[in-house]
Amino acid sequence: MTAFVLGATGFVGREVVRQLCVRGASVVAHVRPDSRALADWQARFTALGATVDTTPWDQGALTDRLRALAPSQLYLLIGTTRARAKAEAVPGNIYEAIDLGLTATAVAAARASSAAPRLVYLSSIGADPAARSPYLAARGKAEAAVTGAGLPWVIARPSFIIGERDERRLGERASAVVGDALLAVAWLFGARRLRDRYRSTCADVLASALIRLAESPDHDRIVDGSGLR
Repeated sequence: MTAFVLGATGFVGREVVRQLCVRGASVVAHVRPDSRALADWQARFTALGATVDTTPWDQGALTDRLRALAPSQLYLLIGTTRARAKAEAVPGNIYEAIDLGLTATAVAAARASSAAPRLVYLSSIGADPAARSPYLAARGKAEAAVTGAGLPWVIARPSFIIGERDERRLGERASAVVGDALLAVAWLFGARRLRDRYRSTCADVLASALIRLAESPDHDRIVDGSGLR
């Protein structure tokens, strides 16, 4: 089994790589060829036992690479933040360009490669192409690209993901704390399903859930809430 991880340098992606390596899987961790921390990521992932791939974000190049590797699982853990996009001078709607655009490119490459990997897409609770939030709208459109690819797929929709990140997200952390507190109160009044669906999770638990979904015989399904814990 070979797992190809796109978004391997992200908060959840790096944990997916680590856990897959611990399990003895053959792991290919993708790092952008123009990453300023490329050498550091190569050292870090190689030490874990993963192979580092630096294929450019080009559909043809990714198609050729996937055809050669023939992975059984393709993890789509791609996303950005406003702060990161600003630092990298990404123009326009950053979520359309990164969260949707790169996911769609990867899905098209997987479809064209004939490798037929299972697509494991990390989305978000509330993802909907018609959402008012640009982030949730892009996630909803990306989900449509995944489900319409003609390949086996699973989609994870977590709520807030907490933990120590490279960049500080004080607003997200505060929202998670407040949200979890309100959900705990709701649980006391019987709203257990509401709490299970919307309470926060951490990267190691979510990574474990993604791997479990990737390896399960069941596919073509969306999982959120308690299904990711």
